[in-house]
Amino acid sequence: MTIGVSEPQVAAARQRVATSAGAIAVVPILDQDTWNALVDRAVEPHLPQSYAYGEGKRAKGWHVERVAFQRGLRTLAIATVLVRRILGIRVLARINRGPLPLEALSPSELTDIYAAIRRRWRGPLLIAPALPHGPDSSSVLTEAGFRLRHARGWMSGRIDLARTQEQLWAGLGSGFRNRVRQGDKANPDVRVATDAVTYDWLLDRHVENMRDKGFSAADPVLLRALRETRPEDVLVFQLIHQGQAVAGMSVVRFGNCAEYHIGWFGAEGRRLNAGNILMWEVIKNLQQRGVSQFDVGGLKPGDGYTQFKRTMRPIEFRLAGEWMSL
Repeated sequence: MTIGVSEPQVAAARQRVATSAGAIAVVPILDQDTWNALVDRAVEPHLPQSYAYGEGKRAKGWHVERVAFQRGLRTLAIATVLVRRILGIRVLARINRGPLPLEALSPSELTDIYAAIRRRWRGPLLIAPALPHGPDSSSVLTEAGFRLRHARGWMSGRIDLARTQEQLWAGLGSGFRNRVRQGDKANPDVRVATDAVTYDWLLDRHVENMRDKGFSAADPVLLRALRETRPEDVLVFQLIHQGQAVAGMSVVRFGNCAEYHIGWFGAEGRRLNAGNILMWEVIKNLQQRGVSQFDVGGLKPGDGYTQFKRTMRPIEFRLAGEWMSL
């Protein structure tokens, strides 16, 4: 019998005992600044786990839950969990490229975190974990109770910006460098902007591009909400030739990383090798802003734009596919 203690106090006491004994506590994070500070600590951050991206998904109708996984006084990892509700009933939970470890974790610690996710979000749960593809990650997820849904994991590449500009230039493929030199002969200008008008300019062309070429990507509702949440972290690079914007691309900063997000290249921009010129300007600009890693925004085997990205010689990686728990 407990005398003079409320039910919430009893629950809190039980949680403290469980945590001190080694259990994983799942702690909600409600404050944007706190979340951003945690993302800054992530070993390898990913864009879908950023606060701004979560707000973009909220604009698309998802309920967003941000949590930290703690053991004792240690915060081991964080995750943005997207929840779909119908008439107030949770019908699906999803984690994309998370959770993010805040330090090097052992396989047993990772297993405990993923098991805690299953306990907290019972029912249909899909997760594309921020774990490298391979048997070690599969073992962690299987032991935590997940089943493989499909093996196609996010593939991308990152460029280490913690080098001199000369080293960055030398690290690019010779063909990439030659196209930058060729394009520079036309003396184009590069404009870097963070204002809403320039972003809307790029979004309009992004929508036209999807329609004309018949592909799907992030839509304007998500993208506008993302930018409105952290406008200072969404950069648009425009290539200007003879007074006209002939190409553009945007990158999003999160933690110590930034990721290429959307782009558009007009006929004149393609003639001027705009992709090469703008990517090189992106790399230099992000380095000057103190960003340490640039993610090229995804790689798809057989895709022409992927072949272009590979001429930058990023360090490629592949994540562990999509897993599920019912």
